[in-house]
Amino acid sequence: MGEIRMPHEGAVGEDPAIVVDRHGPYIAKPCGLRQPGIKSSIETRAQPAYKRVMALPPIRPFNPLRTGSSGLRRIAVAVPLVVIVGYVVFWFTAARTAETQVARWIEAQAEQGVTVTHGEVTTGGFPFRVSLRLGTPAAHWSGGDWQGPDLTLAAAPWAWRRISWSAPGVHTLTWKHGAQRETATLTAGHLEGWGEAGDKGFASWEAWLTDGHLTTPRGPFTARGLLVQFQPPAPDGGGGAAAGTPESATDATPRLPVTVDAKGVTLPPRMNTALGDTIDRLALEVSVNGPVEPAGPWPAPALAWRDAGGVLEIKSLGISMGPLNLSGDGAVAIDGAGQPEGAFTARVTGYAETVEALRKAGVVDDGAAQAVQVVLGLLSKGPPGGPRSLDVPITVQDRRLSLGRVELFRLKSVDWFRPPLR
Repeated sequence: MGEIRMPHEGAVGEDPAIVVDRHGPYIAKPCGLRQPGIKSSIETRAQPAYKRVMALPPIRPFNPLRTGSSGLRRIAVAVPLVVIVGYVVFWFTAARTAETQVARWIEAQAEQGVTVTHGEVTTGGFPFRVSLRLGTPAAHWSGGDWQGPDLTLAAAPWAWRRISWSAPGVHTLTWKHGAQRETATLTAGHLEGWGEAGDKGFASWEAWLTDGHLTTPRGPFTARGLLVQFQPPAPDGGGGAAAGTPESATDATPRLPVTVDAKGVTLPPRMNTALGDTIDRLALEVSVNGPVEPAGPWPAPALAWRDAGGVLEIKSLGISMGPLNLSGDGAVAIDGAGQPEGAFTARVTGYAETVEALRKAGVVDDGAAQAVQVVLGLLSKGPPGGPRSLDVPITVQDRRLSLGRVELFRLKSVDWFRPPLR
């Protein structure tokens, strides 16, 4: 038994009190004193005794939905339902818009001479993404065609410009090479990426591959991992030209920044180098400066790029292959004979083993190899008994490789696309 209001001790006949016991609250009227020494459930001293006069309704916890009007209850129930139904409508609208955009993109490619086809389109991803799965897509143009596995496109309904994609499986690319048609097949254990859509197509995109096997007319390539990234150029065109970059590659020149990071790349037997057939790591950040436009079958695009003053600006290069570890930056172009020419600043470790491997492979003769070893030994730096590194400017011109002003040896001709002489 608990009491909410009590009269003054010993005062009989005062105002009634409100008492709460196991039966609920009630109004009690004093009717005398309890005997001293008899303990109540609340007090241990003598208190007035009370007589139940009138029962009160039980005390209930405060609930605004019960105390408020029925309109509040309806609002509390209706608001979540409206939000849920509204989002469902929004999601299905976004899904239909995505299908429409894909159809418009296919129509735009047809106007450019590229025919894109696909099988059944499956929509999914509810509630947080909109995904389209295109069955067996393919593309055909005048110079070749491509056939791929199912392609999945996905984006958040509220951030539709960032589109992720996934296409693991077998990709087949066929192109014309003179009077013949050649084929390359890529089998990807894992292939996905994303693209940032802009007003004129994708402003940037990224793709990463794991456990890839590429079969080409030159032989098979394998890669444990490969990342390729195209970034949009800076608003000012990417800044000034790098060291060794011709004046033609100015801010007004179109630039295409590319980042490549490859691990565990195995070359085909016919491309086996003096340093082995495996590139342990290749990290490359470059900018393709100059107009890159379709100008017919290969190598016409490369030659048109060269004739327009195209330059490959190497912003960062790191390669680990066999005994060679090299890092640096510079610029590369193609001369009139179709051979590479450029200028670099490089840091090299493992140079002695590399020169010896080149000598054994017949890339340089014995006399040149000995001279190179002596020169590099004088230019290198490092702790006594420890690894030595070499920081040198490297130039390649007319197939002559030079360290600073010292010409080391003449390179063999690179027959990568047999360009016509100018």
